[in-house]
This record gives sequence, C-alpha cells and structure tokens, in this order.
Amino acid sequence: MEQLSVCAMCGTVLDIPEKGELLMRSPESFRNLSSENPPRQEDTYTILQYFSLQQLEQMLLSLRSQSRPGVRCTVAKKVTNSYPMVSVEELLQRVQFPHFTDIIYKGAFQSFLQPIVSMKNEEIFGFEHLLRADKREVSPAALFNFAAEAGLTSMLDQRARKTAVRKRAQEAIPDGVKSFINFLPSTIYNPDFCLRQTFHTVEQYGVDPKDLVFEVVETEKLDDVARLKRIFKRYKQEGMKVALDDVGAGYSTLELLKELEPDFVKIDRAYISYCDSDTQKQEFLFKVMDVARLLGTQVLAEGIERQEELTFCKQIGMDLAQGYFIGKPSEAALLSPFPLR
Repeated sequence: MEQLSVCAMCGTVLDIPEKGELLMRSPESFRNLSSENPPRQEDTYTILQYFSLQQLEQMLLSLRSQSRPGVRCTVAKKVTNSYPMVSVEELLQRVQFPHFTDIIYKGAFQSFLQPIVSMKNEEIFGFEHLLRADKREVSPAALFNFAAEAGLTSMLDQRARKTAVRKRAQEAIPDGVKSFINFLPSTIYNPDFCLRQTFHTVEQYGVDPKDLVFEVVETEKLDDVARLKRIFKRYKQEGMKVALDDVGAGYSTLELLKELEPDFVKIDRAYISYCDSDTQKQEFLFKVMDVARLLGTQVLAEGIERQEELTFCKQIGMDLAQGYFIGKPSEAALLSPFPLR
C-alpha cells in the first residue's frame, strides 16, 4: 500500500511507493550513501533505488545527518521532470508520519465553534472556528507542528479556512453573527493569489463576507508588517473584517496595533487571567483600551474562566468576551445567550 506526500504550494500528490527511486537535485555526489546500491546520474538528478519504506527512511536520515544544505528531493517509480521537489527534512517527515499527511491532504478535520458574546447586550456576537481532526487523538498543535516540519503549513492553513467557511454554511449561522477564522500570514506570500481559493469558497457557499472576521494567528515573531498590511487590505477589499490575536504576547504589541488598525483585537489570555486582582495586568489593559478607542477597534477578552475576570473586563468597557466560563468549543453553533452578571 502506498503512502501519500503532498506538495504544499500546488497541491500535487506525490505517491511514495514501497519500492521506488529517491531523486535528488544537487551538484554533490552521494556515493557514500549506499555502498551496496551506488547512485546513478541522470540529467540533473542523482538517483538511488530503494526496496522498502524503511530503507527510504534510512537514506533520508543519512542525508539529514550529513547536513547538506539546499538538497531537494522526491520519490518516484520512474524519473520524470514533473515531480515537485522538497527538502530532505520535509520528505522524511512525510515518510515517517503518513497518517498526518493523509489528514491534511484529505481535509480530515472540522471546525468546532466557541461562542463570543457581547458585553453590552448579553447576546451571541459570533463564534471562533477552531480546527479539530476527525481522529480526536490528534491534537491541533500536533497537526500544525507536523505541517511546519513537513512543508505543509500552507495547505493546512488554506484547507482549514475552507472548512470554517463551509461549517458556517452548514450550521446556518444567522446573518449578523460573526465567524472568526484564523489564518497564518507566513503562508500567504501573495494575497491576491493565495487568498483566491478562500474568496471562491465564500462565494460558493453563499456566505455574506461582512460576517467573516479573519484573525492573525502566528507563533513566531512577525517580521514583515508590510505584507500583513497587504493581507488585511485584501480581506477588507472583499468586505471582510480583520482581527489581531494575542495582543500583549509575542509580536502583538501596542505599536503594531496602531500600525495595522484592525477591526478587532483579542487580548492574550495571560493578561485576562486574574486581571481583577493584578494591577500590572490592569495597567496594560487600560493602555489597550485607550488605543482601541482611538482607532475605533472593538476589544475582545480571550480566555475568560472566572466570573471575576468577566466582571472586571465588562466594567472597564471591553466589547466582547470569550472563554470556557462562557462556553467551550462544540460541534454545533449554540445560539442561546449567555447571562452576563
């Protein structure tokens, strides 16, 4: 039975046969890789034959241990120039964890919905769409970590956005109730091209663009603010809203908030936890509120788990609230209002 490998950029499926050839594009020789099965040179490829997936894995491990930068490789039953090439590490990850690759390629996941409520009228304002694999033992963090190592983050992020839009249509979420959908700016190198499929999905399912809020989610420090501004601009051109997540943590500083002018900001839960009794956290929250009021940006308190946190955030004028105290992520859109106290 063959495993699957996927090109993150074009979506091409690469079959990884149990027996085949490892193709490498590099000016260097790999004669030390296999003394029993010496490589051959054909056109621009160095080619090694393998007779089992275990042998292929050992070849890739050996290449990785040699720390050869810039080596691009793929696998095939026969030599062809049509195969996209990936790094040794990316191909190795796909060989070692075929079940993760399969989940991403088949889109074997769904959106769970966590309610977001209005502080003002105590009604459901929207839902954050959170990725959950169909196989519940696979955590979202594990899936995204694998995607990063295997060069599949772009594909996973794109398909997660599509799944979220489809979920909104399937749940028949009423007009006016927002859907907050995460995206990774590092996967969007060209907003006009990379977001085309997302916009097509919105049109395909008849979703009103003004009910969609695309929020930045990034674990590493963002070093290309200009690109993020272009992404925000492209979303807004389609009539959608944008949000900056985890303000206060990592790259999401108040200066970035001023520069990007998002429609929504979500305060990192580290500043919400026990904010009712921590004066340093309160000082930061007041600063965020001042900037948000100046920009006309709505503020969302994320990660509320206690009544006292909810009460304090409401008292200082925050607009929206989200957290386990209000509601956990679920498969269905629960539209009954939460009684704020």
